[in-house]
Amino acid sequence: MGWRAALFGTLLSVSGTAAAIVPAPQPPAVAQAAAPGDPPAPSAEPAKDAPRLTLYTSFDPQRLAPLLAEFLKASGIPVQVEMDQADLLLGRLLREGATTAADVVLLPTLTRAERAATAGLFVPVTVPDIDKAIPAAYRDPGGRWIAVTGFVRAAVGLAEKVKASDLARYDDLAKPSFKGRLCLPPLGRLASRSFLATQMIPDPMAAETWLKGVTANAVTLPPETVAPVPDAEDRPLVQALLDGKCDVALIGSRTLARLSDKGDDPLRPALDKLSVSFPTLGEGRGTPVDVVTIGATQATGRREAAVKLMAYLTSDTGQRLLAEALWGYPLKPGTPLSNPVTRWGPFKADPTPLSQLLPLLPQAAALADRVGGM
Repeated sequence: MGWRAALFGTLLSVSGTAAAIVPAPQPPAVAQAAAPGDPPAPSAEPAKDAPRLTLYTSFDPQRLAPLLAEFLKASGIPVQVEMDQADLLLGRLLREGATTAADVVLLPTLTRAERAATAGLFVPVTVPDIDKAIPAAYRDPGGRWIAVTGFVRAAVGLAEKVKASDLARYDDLAKPSFKGRLCLPPLGRLASRSFLATQMIPDPMAAETWLKGVTANAVTLPPETVAPVPDAEDRPLVQALLDGKCDVALIGSRTLARLSDKGDDPLRPALDKLSVSFPTLGEGRGTPVDVVTIGATQATGRREAAVKLMAYLTSDTGQRLLAEALWGYPLKPGTPLSNPVTRWGPFKADPTPLSQLLPLLPQAAALADRVGGM
């Protein structure tokens, strides 16, 4: 894959900008569609003959409402949101196949995007504005999906016991000094597979040694019995830190940003007691980024409108509003960062193209099962 050499790490800076992963030439276009990245519009009212798009997503429609309202102003195209839990939504898409009512699908995690794509649910499209906006590392080479925002898994410790400098690399979590002091999310779930896959480059055996080390250091937390809520996997880890059950935890940046942004959340005061670092892989390779992806379905009869929404989400305005809505990091270089994600300073993203992780996702699942079924 020769275009990998043209990529550089993304540096998300506290000054509010994202520096570039340099895009590289892409494979020949599968389908061409022209769509402006950020078009103006005189009115928020849809035209009488404007198509109504149906968006399937696992994200809160109320959080997406300001973004979709701006898209309506820009395009005259209304968007109806159908929401479900991510895995249930993926199962629904697989069952519905060519009969799905979805025109576009906004899915968390690379694993889910690849499952939908390999099932033939997404129509390949290539749009020049999208290719210019989103670095090649975050696009499917076949044009079936594009990543539109990202999250990372931070190493979070009690500030009185652990310094951020103690957690400069993910390898540090496997050190004997953290025996019985580490809380981990369920790394065998779909949301963690791309994270494990990045650990397997370039040496899968080293990744297994690392995972055995961190699981040996981990404490066992009681299973959660409450109904699924936002950040359901990470909130117990924050609480475990406060309760003294562990000194360090791997916690998603979305949870940290959400807590920082929600003044009425009972866990928000905990942030003042925590140190946060973004560990790197190996010798400064960078921090793995998991993504939210969007794709247009094969079943849509409104492909042009669907592509306009995809292009809008990669525009300056769309990237900013989507990142704010999902407490994520924009992927378009130069997009200002929202305040919640700037609290803990900059990080350098691992430049490995997502396409290189795809064949490793099944191996990552097998590794998690083999080491302990986390």
